Amino acid sequence: MILFHKGELIFYTSSVYNRIEFLNMKRNYIGENIRIYRERAKLTQQQLADKVGVSWEMISRYERSTSSPLKKIQKITKALGVSESQLLQEHIPEGLLQNDLRVSLFTQIPSPARFDPLQTNYYYFCPEWVAKNYENVIAIDGSLVTSQIVDVKNSVFFLSTDTPIKTDDYILVRGYDSLELKKYARDSKEDILGKLLAQEIRY
Repeated sequence: MILFHKGELIFYTSSVYNRIEFLNMKRNYIGENIRIYRERAKLTQQQLADKVGVSWEMISRYERSTSSPLKKIQKITKALGVSESQLLQEHIPEGLLQNDLRVSLFTQIPSPARFDPLQTNYYYFCPEWVAKNYENVIAIDGSLVTSQIVDVKNSVFFLSTDTPIKTDDYILVRGYDSLELKKYARDSKEDILGKLLAQEIRY
């Protein structure tokens, strides 16, 4: 339901917090994460094997959780460009990976503070109109955001990192230890992360 429209930022409410929490699997989920990040990096099993110093058969065994990758975990994370904690997080259901409305959700500010989709293992479903009209969209949990313009509690913000920004558009800028929502002013010298498209208010 659309709550109200103000400028270029659309506010709406949602009765369901649709963040996809990773399922608690009985089997080892590290192997599944290796496969997910390998495919994101557009590496074959052989290419990853060459970087790690094992055979492609061993990579296959890691991904199928028939062999433990822990002894090679540092080389694997380096090859995939992710942290060890990311490989140790529980993973999303495979059937949701191809959903066109799924965008990366950030529940904490990455270090270094760059919002690369590869830096999070959480996802959120964005509005269909956002997915159809904008590229490079990410979702940011409202707990990371401060604002004197809108109430950020119980919210998720949808941000486009490469959409042209005009005067009075809502933007997200990087502060010292948080993100701030404000209106764009011409000749702004702030570290702008991107244009805000919508705010989802959960209740």
